[in-house]
Amino acid sequence: MPFSSITFLADREMIVNFIESRSKDMFEYIQAHPHTRFTLWYKNLTHSDLTNRGKRNGGREGLDKNLLYYLSIQEMREIEEASEKPFESAKQSNIGMSDGFYRDLDMPRLQRRDGPQTTQHEHLQLNDYADVYLVNDTVKYFTMEYTNKVIRNTGKSVKWDNSETIALSGSKFTPIQITQAIHGLGTADDIEFHKLRLSMFCNDTFIVLIEHSAIKSVYILLEKNPRFFTLVGETNKNWEQYLQVKRQQEQARVTVLNGLAVEEEKSRAQQSAWKELLAKEMMNYTTHEGEVFCPFTQISADFESVPMLFIASHIKRFADSDIVEAYDVNNGLLLSANADALFDKHMITVDENKQLIFSFLIDNNWQLKQKLLLNQHIFTLILNDKRMEYMKEHRKIFYLKEAERKRAKI
Repeated sequence: MPFSSITFLADREMIVNFIESRSKDMFEYIQAHPHTRFTLWYKNLTHSDLTNRGKRNGGREGLDKNLLYYLSIQEMREIEEASEKPFESAKQSNIGMSDGFYRDLDMPRLQRRDGPQTTQHEHLQLNDYADVYLVNDTVKYFTMEYTNKVIRNTGKSVKWDNSETIALSGSKFTPIQITQAIHGLGTADDIEFHKLRLSMFCNDTFIVLIEHSAIKSVYILLEKNPRFFTLVGETNKNWEQYLQVKRQQEQARVTVLNGLAVEEEKSRAQQSAWKELLAKEMMNYTTHEGEVFCPFTQISADFESVPMLFIASHIKRFADSDIVEAYDVNNGLLLSANADALFDKHMITVDENKQLIFSFLIDNNWQLKQKLLLNQHIFTLILNDKRMEYMKEHRKIFYLKEAERKRAKI
């Protein structure tokens, strides 16, 4: 699935599957309208989509002014040094959408004209082409309370006013004004949407669901990056509830069909979604939009182009985990195929000091480790406290298997 670009979904089943793990209210609404056509657009927010108030203004300002990143100042410095590319400074500040999105709304796309900058700002409102709503149950974490907590926990000192949190309606959906500017959606005239954008961080997900009825409706959904939950010390309740529901459905199907084939396929959808969460988390640690990398081998690539290069690898074994643990983003690492093969078979693990440990079968084979790109320091920023708790289980099995391997050698 594309992350750095905009993804379009028109297939109803795909839309339902996408929405189900993100909004219970929106999922139920779609299911209640079986004959209505819906289309969906979503994108992983990039630096250019963020409001200028959350960005540093050129090289004269420090990284502490890049507020809307899920990274500490020290982490950003380390990433800049490793990538030899600086984090961006302020540029455009509208949420960029594609021409196809505006065509889907039967809305003209504003075009830049020749002439001075003052002639460029003819704006159009989405509300003139559709009824526009915010989906309330997706914005729980997009408040100044949480935003200030992230800023504080990443070592940045600016505190924003809690009065800038958007006021939601008492129903499931809140009417909202959104304006199209030259570079995309959102201007200072959109007072409530502008407040909301102050809590949109780089690599959060912006989702637009369009209902194609007699009068079109646009529903805005938002999703926090997995890194957010690590920083604020909470879990993603929408994701956990989705997993519990799917688990109950799968158990019922297996009981009714009593077939092993069903059991083998039970986690395909969740596994794919979980891999995407791991990829989105890794995107926080690079200055190249859409890029991910293996923390053990440093192999990097654009995830949209070649997702098959990476495998979502469990730390605590799937078979030993309950459904929430199995798809907890902190119970996984996005690894290259060779690293995953060794990690999955407990030929390598990570010690308490966040260093790789090798089985005695390969520990002294420096040439092999070099070919596998495992002779370097691993990327430790990804190894947060919760991952290291799961890693205790992985190490325990590593040592048990290592003892078995040594006995087999005698």
